[in-house]
Amino acid sequence: MNMIHQRNCRAFTLMETLLAVALIGMLISVFLTVFVPARGMVQKALTKQESDRVVSILRSELNTVRENERAQGSRGSAPGKYTCSFDKGFYWIQASTKPSTSVVVFSYRADTSAAQREDGTFPPIPVTESRPGEDTQLVSIACTMNNPIHRKDIPNAEGPVFLVKFTQIEPDNTGKYKLSRSPGVISKASSPQKYFSNESDQTPWGGAIFFRADFYLMSPPNPDRYKNRPWSRVGRPVFSTNMSIRR
Repeated sequence: MNMIHQRNCRAFTLMETLLAVALIGMLISVFLTVFVPARGMVQKALTKQESDRVVSILRSELNTVRENERAQGSRGSAPGKYTCSFDKGFYWIQASTKPSTSVVVFSYRADTSAAQREDGTFPPIPVTESRPGEDTQLVSIACTMNNPIHRKDIPNAEGPVFLVKFTQIEPDNTGKYKLSRSPGVISKASSPQKYFSNESDQTPWGGAIFFRADFYLMSPPNPDRYKNRPWSRVGRPVFSTNMSIRR
């Protein structure tokens, strides 16, 4: 006897398909509700951590006077050796009148097998080279863009390079605080000595200069692109913070 086996093929009905689509949509909605905000919080935390690191590098450098460090012909002064950290910070603020002389903050991979330079740092390993297994050192630095030693290090930076604009915060006639009329301008003084003579120790502003630091991303990290560029053509700052220098 020949038996014929028949296999019944059953497709999904329209109702079952709609229910499956609805279930998948609900699962996606739950995923977006739970995980996307968490990812945004992580990214925000990482961004905050990076900005704190950059500000810390700048603050540490403002409080450090190196043996060979000299003012690079800042406005209102002749090139000369910094006498103290306040002296250095004063001229760094003045250098912020234009991007080409303002401060940059960046990191680079140093070649520790090479001879140290005048300021005690090692030269960078070019970004086009890879040296696995060799001793290297990640150096984080803040300096003026026209620094004769580190200007050539900027194109070899590892990670982002930040250009910093300084704008003084000063009291107005009503006792409130305002930003100075333009970056790099320190009101009522063209030198640290004049600033001290114009401000008494009895005022909260006598021993310090308060300012806002705006951090711009240099892309690409090429100092020559900023030679004749005003701040209005640099773009918008990535982040900003209030800082001070004290004597």
